[in-house]
Amino acid sequence: VYFLTIDNAKFRKPVVPGDQLKIHVKKIKKRGNLLKFACEAMVDGAKAAEAEISAMMVTSD
Repeated sequence: VYFLTIDNAKFRKPVVPGDQLKIHVKKIKKRGNLLKFACEAMVDGAKAAEAEISAMMVTSD
């Protein structure tokens, strides 16, 4: 997998050492070997960050 872009990134609150960061990722689009994901990072149930990430699936030859 190659990461291509990070779009609409928003950092909502600071994350400090000792915080437990939970990352939720949902596939929102797939076209051929290109994928787009909606991502959220949560700390104590509150959204700390969010972004859309694009990636490309590749096979090794």
